[in-house]
Amino acid sequence: MSTKRALFTVLAASAVLLALGIGSQMAGAQPPAPTQHTAELGVTIPYPGRLDDATGQPVPDGSYDFAFALYDVETDGAPLWTEAQTGVPVQGGAFQALLGSVQAIPPTALSGGDRWLEVAVRGPGEASFTALVPRQQLTAAAPAAPDSPSAGLACPHDHVGEEWTASIPWSNGAFKVLNYSNGPSIWGWNGGNGNGLRGYATGTGMGVYGESQNSTGVAGRSASGRGVEGYSTNGYGVFANSTNSDSIRVDGAGGNGVYVGSASDHGVYVASAGWSGVSVGSAAVAGVWVASANQDGVLVSTAGWDGVHVVGPVGGVYYGSGKKGDEDFAVLNTGEVRSKVGFGTPARDFAVMMDVAGDKAAYEPGDVLVAGSAGKGVMERSAVPYSPAVVGVYSAAPGFVGGQPVVDTPAGMPVAIMGIVACKVSAENGAIQPGDLLVTSATPGHAMRADRTSALPGTILGKALESLDAGTGIILVLVTLQ
Repeated sequence: MSTKRALFTVLAASAVLLALGIGSQMAGAQPPAPTQHTAELGVTIPYPGRLDDATGQPVPDGSYDFAFALYDVETDGAPLWTEAQTGVPVQGGAFQALLGSVQAIPPTALSGGDRWLEVAVRGPGEASFTALVPRQQLTAAAPAAPDSPSAGLACPHDHVGEEWTASIPWSNGAFKVLNYSNGPSIWGWNGGNGNGLRGYATGTGMGVYGESQNSTGVAGRSASGRGVEGYSTNGYGVFANSTNSDSIRVDGAGGNGVYVGSASDHGVYVASAGWSGVSVGSAAVAGVWVASANQDGVLVSTAGWDGVHVVGPVGGVYYGSGKKGDEDFAVLNTGEVRSKVGFGTPARDFAVMMDVAGDKAAYEPGDVLVAGSAGKGVMERSAVPYSPAVVGVYSAAPGFVGGQPVVDTPAGMPVAIMGIVACKVSAENGAIQPGDLLVTSATPGHAMRADRTSALPGTILGKALESLDAGTGIILVLVTLQ
């Protein structure tokens, strides 16, 4: 069945409901009293309705177009007034129209006797309107609204299960409560496990929007659950904006003040144009306290920006630990790092970043390096015995690195000039034993045992800490250039 044929079936089956008053909201009752404006503006009439299919089920949700016409006869005749309304939301079959909102109804069209309203509907994807028959009889002279039995009192009616639909612009409200005293305008209470107040929006608007001139826009309080819970698939779960005070204030007496969880985006995103993005103050305990049993307490990860970026005034100090004025550890905004107890690292060597000749990828950790013959401060792999140009050993993971840029990626490689490092060695000058002095060898990038009578000052690379009986290998060496 085509889309158009299906739509016609839905609309034609709805004609009986519309003729009886557009569903149960109008059945057996006079239309709502017209809203009388000036003669120039004419009249508007609220018109709630419902569209069902042939089985009595609501038509699919969507935006429908309606054409309305007012007649003084039940069939045929010329219309006294017409208008078309496009994009009217229909949800659960229910819709809300305001007759005369596009083309105001002239007062003369409602005077002089009964009137009949003709309704035509155009569904999503349809090119033309389908008129619903028969026309609905209206009484032009609407009865006066009776006095409210609850004027000044709590409403005695049970409205549980009712659905009210509306299409109201941002400047107005589908439901308004005006309160000029100190109590809440709307109080939601739930004695079970549900929500005291729940707001839901399918478009780009807010599920719940709170605005206050001098106090809290939205206040949430809970004894054991959530004071305020916000959920959104595409927008903000909770959005808060304040011009003179806290946008969000959270006081937690026994549980989490704030708990943030996110499956695919920022758990917390903070932006500030003129002051602190996040300000934390504490009178007696930690301003920020992070604890984790088996994961990262704090994890900062970024693919292309700063993980943590701190900017402060000249001379400012950011304290890692200790009492102010007597810190155990401090980082100054000049880049200087200070510690009372020193710095520890698993690695056991000190290296300096140095440029190397040729392709850096051709070198391997443990290579013995010497100053290049070109005399331009470029290192190269050793290749002759007892070289006085020996500098150090290519370190894979030094404990401390000098000459390391703070930001840019280094162009050279770390060369261990002091400490314990894994070094390539050769037994070409005899087996190596712990304590033997080492010098460069004829095997490129390798050190060998030095003859004490042949080792001149400036040729000693260091001292062997492990043995090598034959061939080549890698052993731990205490680099002590002599």
